[in-house]
Amino acid sequence: MHSFRHLYIHIPFCRHKCGYCDFNAYAGLDGLMAPYVDALERELAFAASSYPFGELRTVYFGGGTPSTLSPELISRLLTRVRTEFSLEAGAEVSLEANPASTDVERLEAWRRGGVNRLSLGVQGFDRRTLAVLERRTDGAMAEQAVRLARAAGFRNLSLDLIYAVPYQSLESWQQTLQRAIDLAPEHLSAYCLTLEEGTQLFRQWQRGDLPAVDPDEQWMFLEKCQSALTSAGFHRYEVSSWSRPGFESRHNRSYWQCRPVYGAGCGAHSYARLGAGARRWWNVARPQSYISSDTFIEAGEELGPRKAAAERLMLGLRTVAGVRTEPGFEVEIERLRSAGLVETVGRVVRPTRRGLDLNNQVALAVL
Repeated sequence: MHSFRHLYIHIPFCRHKCGYCDFNAYAGLDGLMAPYVDALERELAFAASSYPFGELRTVYFGGGTPSTLSPELISRLLTRVRTEFSLEAGAEVSLEANPASTDVERLEAWRRGGVNRLSLGVQGFDRRTLAVLERRTDGAMAEQAVRLARAAGFRNLSLDLIYAVPYQSLESWQQTLQRAIDLAPEHLSAYCLTLEEGTQLFRQWQRGDLPAVDPDEQWMFLEKCQSALTSAGFHRYEVSSWSRPGFESRHNRSYWQCRPVYGAGCGAHSYARLGAGARRWWNVARPQSYISSDTFIEAGEELGPRKAAAERLMLGLRTVAGVRTEPGFEVEIERLRSAGLVETVGRVVRPTRRGLDLNNQVALAVL
């Protein structure tokens, strides 16, 4: 088993679960925060003593909403990470934050603990879009969070946005992009809304209370995004990610390159390389069950050489840089090349602009 150099820590708590969200996140469980952190500390100690770890290159606190944890609890976790593991110089330590729970005290605790990259879940600026998404923040909160983060010394900020939201116009999306650009983040992620089964938005759509957005309109939103961000000096380096040069997300890149990642916390997934194959496992999903668990793990699966290679190819083709060709996929790659979705340069296959925009088709062809 290759050494883990990347660590993900899942914080499942939210003040309110938004209508589009299908993540492993829960509202109304604030009373579990302290025992959950206790359980996380136990798992991190267990992982450090049970698996091979090299110096960590990235640590990522995701959720849920990690910023809902009190400064004391997040400080405990940050200290535990540095106690159990070694971090290489300049390691990227990221934390996802909601603008509504980004305040001076928390920002100071994050900075003291070593967080050097913030990902702010802005999602939008216009009121109607935020209302459809059931976001309980607004543009003013997002702008205030950015100002506070800069004042606290953060020099690597990422903003998340969502487009192709029912009732969202291209004009309002253009205004949203401009407001995001004006905040001068180093990184920006823009995700096309999908109506996931089991979410509130999906149920509204099923009842006919919410219109779906036409695929052609989705493409027009993406075109606006690409044009505005490129003009502002960002470069698209992955299907949904744009950055200033040198500010690409190193943690997310570890997933696209199929690097070993250890996932701690309820529902977190881990991935390890085993020779030509791989192994993936995941933790129990419910916070209460995770807290009372002795082993943390719910289940796992072995990936044979063919499946592991297909995943490396599929994920690598999410990135502009592409991936080295895998033997045994010549037919699939040629079909994608003939369709104008990929191009090959020596032993590297990479997506065309069309291939980035139609990444689902690329993934289906490979898998």
